[in-house]
Order: sequence, then structure tokens, then C-alpha cells
Amino acid sequence: METPALEQSTHYMQLVKYLSVRREAILQNWRLTCEQDPALSKISALSREEFNDLLPIILDILEQRLLNQQPEADLGVTATSHGLHRWQNALALAETIRELNHLTTTLFNELQAYLELFPQTDVRLLMPIQRQIVQVMNETMHGSVKKYDELQRLEAANRVATLQKALRQMEDFSRQRGELFRTSSHDLRGSVGIINSAAYLLKADRISDQEREEYVEILNRNLTNVQSMLNNLMELSRLEAGEETLEVERLDATRLIQEIVGYAQAMANQRGLILQANGPDTLLVDTDRAKLERILQSLLVNSLTYTDSGFVSVSWSQQGDSHWVIGIQDSGPGLSAGLTSLLAKQLKPTVDATSTTGAHQADPVAVLPNADHEIPPGSELVRKAGRAGEEGGIGLQLVKRLCDLLEATLEIESQPNRGTLFRIRMALYREL
Repeated sequence: METPALEQSTHYMQLVKYLSVRREAILQNWRLTCEQDPALSKISALSREEFNDLLPIILDILEQRLLNQQPEADLGVTATSHGLHRWQNALALAETIRELNHLTTTLFNELQAYLELFPQTDVRLLMPIQRQIVQVMNETMHGSVKKYDELQRLEAANRVATLQKALRQMEDFSRQRGELFRTSSHDLRGSVGIINSAAYLLKADRISDQEREEYVEILNRNLTNVQSMLNNLMELSRLEAGEETLEVERLDATRLIQEIVGYAQAMANQRGLILQANGPDTLLVDTDRAKLERILQSLLVNSLTYTDSGFVSVSWSQQGDSHWVIGIQDSGPGLSAGLTSLLAKQLKPTVDATSTTGAHQADPVAVLPNADHEIPPGSELVRKAGRAGEEGGIGLQLVKRLCDLLEATLEIESQPNRGTLFRIRMALYREL
């Protein structure tokens, strides 16, 4: 049985993790509050990157302090740079302080939401977190006030360099398509190899009923994987060939998202995950219902599948007068090294200033006579089958192509052991 101190520490860590996985929702709610403030009329003209600026780094510093870790960034310098950015966007100092006050209130609202989600939480647990929020935000305001107009030349040069780098990366995009299909071919060969191996082992005379059931389950699962990959490749080919057309209609995005989240709730409950969704009560947009639904289902199922414990958060909101955004964020392991390497060239998952996020002896190998591949023993087959299909390159590339068709922007942020954020930004209205 946990001691009170250990139990309190566990609850404290869960609360810090909750704030981390709610990062995108916090930033969206902060912007919405600022846009509704008559004194902050210039906010709606800022893009997401311009509005968030360095605040995700400041929230990183807050999280690291809550975990008693040494912050990776200097809060004073970061606050100064944020003040400079606001000055460059013609915001007065009073407006900058006002928006930071709104962020403080948004963070406190998230603490209240956590208490409502976990009413058994000892409210005393919130006191050190509240104090740290106040301290970090006060230091941020102090830095903006004290050095509001410093480092403008360096900051401007850095931002130009960042934009130039992004432009070069976008120009390289068309030269990287072949890598996706080479990776897909490798995944297909892997699944087919597992299917052949399981079928061969099922013919063996000396296998138990339990082993037979395992091999049959491996066969069924990998046949499903192959079918899914082939279907995705076929749909991706149609998109690449321009055979897909848009059927734009005006619909309530909130209602569609809530329906998709409702269908996914059973999966979340089965896996012991907390699935949350928050956004405006109504959000009318012009889009293709089927394609938007395909995108959201794919990303949400991906997050639920690869998150072993914790939270999956779905949040959406209107941005300014012409766009809206939806984010799907999880507390999973992050994208694997292989997929990150591929998507670094394809989808550009980055963590930047504007981002929200023993040895053993091998089993012998059985060789099938006159075969062109090796048949692993049962234990090795089960291990390989558990990894089969873990890469989602085809599905994510399909999502990217669907977003392109909708003239939407897909952004991916992923960090190992902290989770992944998929963010989609698209226009509110289109020609019907």
C-alpha cells in the first residue's frame, strides 16, 4: 500500500502530466480568450506561430520547474525575446502584459478542470503548482517590461533564417516521395514474411493448441495489416493521380468531431486512457465531410493505439476570421526513430520555438528447404509479429494528401516519451 507521501507524489506527477498533454488546448483557449478581449484587437491578425511565439518554451520551463529539473532555456532571455516579438507586431506593452494575464488565468482554469475530473484530489496539492505558475508568469512579465526592445536585430535575423530553412525544406519535399514507397514495400514484405512463417509453422505436427491459436491470430492480424496497407496505398495512388474530388458542404465541425470522439470512447476505455475533447459548442465550416472524417479517424485511432497510458486530448477552435484548427495530442512514446526520420523529410515534425511538445542468446533459426526466406521459431515469430505494422508512414502520408486536397496544413510535433501532437489548420469557408 502506498504511503501518503508516495501517493501524493504520484498524484502530483499525474497533474503535471495532465498539464503537459493539455498544452495545445491551453494555447487554443488562451488565444480564444485574447480574441474575445476588446482591448486586444490586433491578436486575430496573428498566425498561430506569431501568436504563440515563445510561450511554448516558457511552458516548458514551467513544467521543468514543477519537476524540479534544470530548465533548458533561460526564462529572462525568453521573456525578453517574447516582448521583442510583440513590439515588432505593433503591440503595446500594456497589451503584452494583458495577454500574459489571460494565460495565467487559463492555466488556473486547467487546474480547476483537473479537480472536476479527479474530485478526490487533495486541493493542497495545487498550492505549489499555483505558486510556480505565478512566479513563472511574473518573471515573464518582468522580462518583457525590462527589455522590451532589446535584441531586435538578432531576433529578426534568427526569424529570417528560420523562414529560409523552412522554405528550403519545402522545396526538398518533391524529391522525397520515393522514400515513402520504399518504406511501404519493406513493411509489406515484412508482414507477408510473417504470414508465410505462421502458415508454415501451423503445418508442424508438434505444436500445442495454445501455439496454434497464437499462429492463427498472427495470420489474421497480419492479413488485416496487409489489406489496410494496400487499401491505403490504393487511396494514396488515387490522390496522387488527382482522381479524388471535393464535395464541399457547410457543416458543424463541432458535431462531427464529437461524433468521432464518441465512437472512439470505447477504445479509450478498453485501453484505460482518458480521452478528452473540448472546443466551441458550434463551429460552422465549409469542407468535405467524408475526407475530414477520414483524417480525424485515422489520427485519433493512431493516438489511441500507440498510447499505453495517460491522456489523449482533442481540441479545436476558430483562429481569427478565416481559419480554424484542430489538434490531437497524446501522452504516448512519440514517433519512432525510423518514422521520425522519414517524416522529417516528408511532414517536417519539429520542436522549435513555436511548438506546443540486456543481451540474450538468440533462438536458432529454422530454414524451410527450397524456400527463399527463413522461418523463425515460434518465440521469434511472436516477437516480430508484435512489431509488424507499428510504422504508420503510409497512413500519415495519406492523411497529408487528404489535407492537401482540403488545402489544409498538417503539422506534427513529437518528442520521445512525451507524446505526439497532430495539428490541422484549414480555412473556415470555401466556394460551395
